[in-house]
Amino acid sequence: MMPSPKLTPTLAVLAWVLAIMAVLGSGYFAWQKLVPKTAGPIRVTAQPQKIWIEASDTGQALNFDFLVENQGSTPLGLDSIELSVMDSLGKPVLRRFIDGNGLAPAIETVPTRTIASGAKILVFNPFHSFRPDVDLHTLTYRFGMSIPHEAPESQATVTVTPQVYQSKTVLSLPVKGWLMIHDGHDFYAHHRRLNTEHPAAKDLGLSQNFMRYSLDINPSNEHFDVFRSSGASNEDWYAWGQPLYATGDGTVVDAADTTPDNIRGGESYFRLEKVKSTPMHFYGNYVVIDHGNGEFSLLGHVQKGSLSVKVGDVVRRGDLVARMGNSGSSNNPHVHYELRTDKDLKAEGLPANFVGYRRHLGSKVLAVALGPVDTGDLLETP
Repeated sequence: MMPSPKLTPTLAVLAWVLAIMAVLGSGYFAWQKLVPKTAGPIRVTAQPQKIWIEASDTGQALNFDFLVENQGSTPLGLDSIELSVMDSLGKPVLRRFIDGNGLAPAIETVPTRTIASGAKILVFNPFHSFRPDVDLHTLTYRFGMSIPHEAPESQATVTVTPQVYQSKTVLSLPVKGWLMIHDGHDFYAHHRRLNTEHPAAKDLGLSQNFMRYSLDINPSNEHFDVFRSSGASNEDWYAWGQPLYATGDGTVVDAADTTPDNIRGGESYFRLEKVKSTPMHFYGNYVVIDHGNGEFSLLGHVQKGSLSVKVGDVVRRGDLVARMGNSGSSNNPHVHYELRTDKDLKAEGLPANFVGYRRHLGSKVLAVALGPVDTGDLLETP
């Protein structure tokens, strides 16, 4: 029988180290099972601070977001959101849920649901539309989050008490005749979905959604076509060069009309980088009217050289102020309208109610004495 080979001193030390590491490793994994990772803490806040109900004859809309912050040391995944509504007497009204149930779970409608340690994400409120007779006195949202593929789940809640917004200014739509709201502020509209946590928004210094309740308004013919022929040129669009009117009484506090209009199928004169130094370049040419009560009207993308007012002018509702163009962040002739809390991009959007328009519903036409408008509405103004 051959004698067993002896280990050299170096190999003996290596074997000893490996044995120690194996013992420590098994001990670490056993400890991990006894002391699992913890999720959170999580901080959820509603934005903006003041939350309004946009009320109409057909329903109630809530237009606000959630800032969800992972204050823990482990990445977290958003698993569920639950809403509980209580009326003014503290009685339950309704509950709604989105979670991971099903083959195409509702929680997948919320993108980018994994939050790194110390990071934040903006979640657009998924429960945004309600019957007109529901008492939205107190709403509590519960967020369920967990370490991806692990347990346990952690929860965070936020409670809001929205109020119906009552416009202080008598407002008219800034366009006369037939028109279509091409893009408004419903849950899917790009105005609504300004993600202030997106790197591009942060790079531009955008911290609030000034266009939260905005409208892109396109004049049309009586069939609600917004352009003639193929729409390939600015001149094909019914909006091009059409008059724009003051939406309400007030004072012009900002205005510009020196930016060239973008050319359909050709050059765009909008420069995103310029927004850093000149924030209102976002609108190209524009008019801002201070209504004197905390409400400001902004008319954007107006035609170069078309202003009929200047800063300091006092205007009355229905006065001509400019003409429609295609300037700024725009790809077709239209007017961008927003009611807001201030004259610059530090403002927050406000719900707008307009007087005296007609809503076309196929062969039915409804006269609206006072009400909001939104994406896809086919309207007529005197």
